[in-house]
Amino acid sequence: MSLRNRFVLMSVLATLAVLMGCSSTNKAAPPPTGGFNDSNLSGTYVFSTAGSDANGNFLTMLGAFTACGCTGGTISAGGSLVINDPEFGLTAPTAPLTITGGSYTVGVDGRGTATLQASTPFQTPSIILDFVLTSTQGGLVSEFDNNGSGSGTLDLQSSVAQSDLTGTYVFNLAGVSIASLTGEGVPLATVGSVVLTGTSATGIQDFNNNEAYSSQAISGGSITVGAPGTASIGGLNFAVYPIDSTHLKFIETDPTPILVGDVFSQTSTSFPSSELAFTMTGFDYSTTLSGPLVVGGMMNSSGTAISNGVEDVNDAGVSNIASTATAPLSFTGGITQPTPSVGRFFVTLNSFANGAGGTTGSYTFVAYPSTGGTQLLEADALGITGGVAYPQDSTSFASGQGYGLNLTGFSFSAGTEADAIAEFTNADNVLTGLIDVNDAGATNSPQNFNATYVPDSSNPGRALIEANNNGATPNLVSYTVDGTNTIFIEFDPGQLAVGSIGQQAAQSQGAIATRMAVLRPRVAAKGAWKKKPTAAGQGR
Repeated sequence: MSLRNRFVLMSVLATLAVLMGCSSTNKAAPPPTGGFNDSNLSGTYVFSTAGSDANGNFLTMLGAFTACGCTGGTISAGGSLVINDPEFGLTAPTAPLTITGGSYTVGVDGRGTATLQASTPFQTPSIILDFVLTSTQGGLVSEFDNNGSGSGTLDLQSSVAQSDLTGTYVFNLAGVSIASLTGEGVPLATVGSVVLTGTSATGIQDFNNNEAYSSQAISGGSITVGAPGTASIGGLNFAVYPIDSTHLKFIETDPTPILVGDVFSQTSTSFPSSELAFTMTGFDYSTTLSGPLVVGGMMNSSGTAISNGVEDVNDAGVSNIASTATAPLSFTGGITQPTPSVGRFFVTLNSFANGAGGTTGSYTFVAYPSTGGTQLLEADALGITGGVAYPQDSTSFASGQGYGLNLTGFSFSAGTEADAIAEFTNADNVLTGLIDVNDAGATNSPQNFNATYVPDSSNPGRALIEANNNGATPNLVSYTVDGTNTIFIEFDPGQLAVGSIGQQAAQSQGAIATRMAVLRPRVAAKGAWKKKPTAAGQGR
């Protein structure tokens, strides 16, 4: 049997196991506990999701709605929503849509749903969001209707004036560069920085278009605030939803390409000198495997070099992790700053697994430190991988706490987007709760979340989250960022994913803002899943 056929068979068997676990025998657990209710969703919230529609096309949404913070759970008319999807965005830019009203509910565990009424191009025009609150400041969200599936964040919006946007900002955007009604597209990602003066924006931008790397200067750009605001960066046009003066959300309003992502302020032009936790997603152009990949790990940065790097990888369902006894891969690296006065760096990681069926090599990433983490994008013409690295301030995962989880990934045998929202409690490293799953518009809610948290004693901050049943609970390897946030990748053979976990705050503890940039597999739509010849001398 060929390697490709073995991979397909393995994916099918894994998916069958998941489907059996999702049968009627996987009843929801007893009602969860917690202190949340409808009053905890109060004010105007910015939400974003990215994933795919029910036909497999790239689909992304960004908008803002106002929740009453009352037991009635009403959403006011007057919010707005921008949707970009190649099925209805090929001929004209996507205009902001008006939210005419809606409703929401919040359960005691922080899990809830919001229904937004708007005249969308979908067959079912209302948008349903499934979310888990980490505090009154927001949480993690998934699209949860039959129009498609996607994941993102929910953030309480502060008032932002044009004069508040000054200084340097870093952006990290991803999506597809070519789209058609047949669902074809190729992955595109861009990172860069702009200096804002009034409404004008100048700076530098790096692109990775289907593994073709390039960079360009930004001149004549602009950013304005509004409901929504607008931006023009590098010849691309965006709708802008500010969360506060340090964090903005962008969604492209051009017919093509289609990009979405985050913009964070940059307060230092130095590369962080600390332990860093990271996750990245990409696309494997190997001649033997074709599909998305996710990598995650930790590394020590001196500001000029990388040491003691540990890495885990799931490359099209082939992972380095076999059990709790499996050690992560090791790597080192170097850091250079081509222009000393600009917070833009090149990081070369050696003996790093980044595609080609798990083989290791040297890969270079362009890096921009920001208040939302160091934004990373592959810059070596060997593939397309990108993500975020965060300073690791803590390695603990507190017991006796409630946590919200968001997962976005890809199911291999089904060939579809897979997203999930969960809430669980940690009792001495035994994790129990509920999880809601959306598989390309086929929603399933709720199911049991049962897992064991197994810390890696050799690498503090790294742990395996191993499922205790064959249901919807994924198998994850996680990396603690601080006392409240954790990032992870999935290492199941039938599915890969990235995501984040946020500790829930009681109201008496104050609000914990959702500052984690949500990551999603940067993959082309199904029609673009083709093997690509590897250039001579390239490891991928």
